Amino acid sequence: MEIIDAQIHNPSPQKPFDEDVSDAMKLAIGVELAREAIDSVRVDKAVVFASAEFNEAAVARYPELFGAVLVMDHAAEDLDERMAAFKASPGMLGLRTLPTNYGPVRVDPTRALTLNETFLGGGFDRYWALAEKHDLPMFFSAHDFASAVAPVAERHPDLTIIIDHFGITQSLRTDIEGDRWRALPGLLEIARYPNVYVKCCGTPLVSREPYPYADVWPHFHKILKAFGPERCMWASDYTRMRWGLPDHPQNPGPRPRSDWKSYADSLHYLLYTDEISQSDKAQLFSGTVRRALKWTIA
Repeated sequence: MEIIDAQIHNPSPQKPFDEDVSDAMKLAIGVELAREAIDSVRVDKAVVFASAEFNEAAVARYPELFGAVLVMDHAAEDLDERMAAFKASPGMLGLRTLPTNYGPVRVDPTRALTLNETFLGGGFDRYWALAEKHDLPMFFSAHDFASAVAPVAERHPDLTIIIDHFGITQSLRTDIEGDRWRALPGLLEIARYPNVYVKCCGTPLVSREPYPYADVWPHFHKILKAFGPERCMWASDYTRMRWGLPDHPQNPGPRPRSDWKSYADSLHYLLYTDEISQSDKAQLFSGTVRRALKWTIA
């Protein structure tokens, strides 16, 4: 069975490079770290969510292994031309919208997670319309606000929309330790839109239990029932597996190595489970991502 990881970010070394290491060398090392990571767990291919420079370097060096997703400048005057060029570039598969203030919350976990002003003020409307025009799938890092994507799905029925991270927040804020799945009903509500898909991602970070994360399955089954496996895709987001959970709100950084989650475990809990059929696994691991992203793979 082919296994495609529908989200990885660019890996980086734990210690900074020396000043004499060139930017080109840093990119090459990062690409090799990503390649080694997927090789080590026998993932066949991966979708990279990173800067344009890293995306291009990864796809150029290993076009058989990597495709890429980019966050574009939604306000760029030449956005139409940029999207056309992106669409025409081999291995460039889709775009991403960041509708919340997750970035600042990541730095300061005491802040409330909210929709950002750009999303609320209609600042992304042109971005989505042009993505629909160019047939570029759009990932939404919506966290607890998946239901807010409903008007987008309705206004842009030909836009493929993928909701990241099970549609729930995977923030490091300690106050979500009560019910990490509390926003799941908002995701299930938008299953009625056939152009909406779900990326099932980051399981080790939301589970309260050790591998194989049995407590996730009651929620996962609800998603599979609502969307069907043909609209769900697996992803590891493996670089985040080093985060763990903070001891207190002012400690959002990496935990000790002993607390890191495992890339292998984030794959194997699903690969070896008896909770779903082999045909469902085939959709989650490759069928859906290939179909949704129109990724023709040799």
